[in-house]
Amino acid sequence: MTQVPADAPTTGGRGAGAPPRLPDHIARLEIPTPYPVGPVNAYVVFGRHLTLIDTGPNTDEGEAALLSDLRALGVAPGDIRQIVITHPHVDHHGGLDRFLRHNPDAEVVAHMGSAPFFGADPAARLGFYEAWLTEAGMPASMLPAALAGLRRLGELEPRAQPHRWLQDGDLLAIGDGTWRVLHTPGHAGAQVCLYHEPSRVMFTADHVLPQVSSNAIIEPPPVPGAGRPRTLVQYMDALRRVAALPVSLALPGHGEPFRDVAALIHGRLEMHGQRLKNLLERLAAGPATVFELAQAMFAQAGGQQLILALSEVQGHLDVLEALEQVR
Repeated sequence: MTQVPADAPTTGGRGAGAPPRLPDHIARLEIPTPYPVGPVNAYVVFGRHLTLIDTGPNTDEGEAALLSDLRALGVAPGDIRQIVITHPHVDHHGGLDRFLRHNPDAEVVAHMGSAPFFGADPAARLGFYEAWLTEAGMPASMLPAALAGLRRLGELEPRAQPHRWLQDGDLLAIGDGTWRVLHTPGHAGAQVCLYHEPSRVMFTADHVLPQVSSNAIIEPPPVPGAGRPRTLVQYMDALRRVAALPVSLALPGHGEPFRDVAALIHGRLEMHGQRLKNLLERLAAGPATVFELAQAMFAQAGGQQLILALSEVQGHLDVLEALEQVR
């Protein structure tokens, strides 16, 4: 089940100062969400291939805000030729069905790994999460509420199917430019960034955010019978990949645009390194479950935030296991 796509209960902001100006052909729309992460960004890219990047959540308020912001730009829903979904979390793609009621002819594109999050039966995902949460040590008395929350989120996923599936390295016409698709799994297995090499502008979605460190959310195997993805291992590798690129302007899924992409990523990697050290120090006192470690590290986390805390701890344990420092 797609979890609340809020970020880890950790912060790591950038320096103060006015955010950089967007290029004239790109507009940022702030769409309200009912989730702890707050507003989500959608973007309009003007040009021959007038494109909407993400749709916001499946709520009346989100739909009204998106339509109102488009009107303010002089854009009718029917003008949008293409909708790009950066990743299948309900604050980003949940409003797709609502938007398509206003423009059923828009072409929808998303990474091929996001297929299970468009109209699929979430029962198998719930079974995975029940098994994982049990293995992580969540008390049986807490499981029903956790699974009910995940089920409710699944009900907010769109039923519409994308017209085209993206893969890493694909070239996509957006506005008047050609953008490269970068598959950057971790926060979501189907997360993509979109990179315009001539201008060095990148839509980073939730892969790199300016104020918080994105949670590498635990997900089911991409295909039945495969092992559980080690999402934080994937995420850290993808962070290094983006840090190596010459990005002059990042357009994130939440918060203001920013420039210091490589420096921000290096800071996040240092934060993860410190968290790995803290976990090893805690485990030196004796064995512990994922649940016990999450309670120690994120004492205030409750509800869906607790699942995010469990994902954070599980991810760091996966990294340590890969380094043969825990078992």
